[in-house]
Amino acid sequence: RSIAAVIPADLDPDLSLSVMDVCGAPALTARAVAEHVARGGAVTVAVVGGAGKSGSMSLAAARDAGATRTIGVVPFEAEAELLRGAELADEVVLADARDPIALRDAVAGAGGPADVTVVCVDVPGCEGGAILATADRGTVIFFSMATSFTAAALGAEGLAADVTMLVGNGY
Repeated sequence: RSIAAVIPADLDPDLSLSVMDVCGAPALTARAVAEHVARGGAVTVAVVGGAGKSGSMSLAAARDAGATRTIGVVPFEAEAELLRGAELADEVVLADARDPIALRDAVAGAGGPADVTVVCVDVPGCEGGAILATADRGTVIFFSMATSFTAAALGAEGLAADVTMLVGNGY
C-alpha cells in the first residue's frame, strides 16, 4: 500500500527525503483542488504555514491543480517576504493561526473564504481558524501532527460549519 519512488542518482538523498517527508500535503491538496475545480467556478486555496516545506509545496500543487487564487498565511513578516519572493501565492497575509477570528479575517481580506484550506503549521490550536476561513461546502486539510481532531470535529459542529475535513499524512 506504500508508494515507492526511485531516487535519481544525481539527486541528493537528503533533499529527496525532505520532499518525501511532506509529499502527502501537496498530493492531497492537488486532489482536493481538482475536485473543487471539477464542480465548476473559481477555486480559492489558503495555506496556513505557506512558507514552510509542506506549505510551499501545497501552494504550488494548488496552482498546478487549477486553483484560481492562492493565499499564503504566515505569522511573521520575514516569512511573508520569503513567500512573496517565491511567487507561490497570489496573496500573502500575516495572521496568528491560533487566533480564529484573525485567521478568518486575514483570509477573507485576501479574497476568501477559501474553498480549500490547508493547515501546515506545527502548533496546536489552529483548528477553529481553519474552519472559519473555509467556505461552506469547502475542504479543510489538516497536515499537522499538532492538530487536535477532537477540537476540529467539535469545533466544526459548534460553528455549524458545512466543511469536509481531511487528515493529511506524510510518506
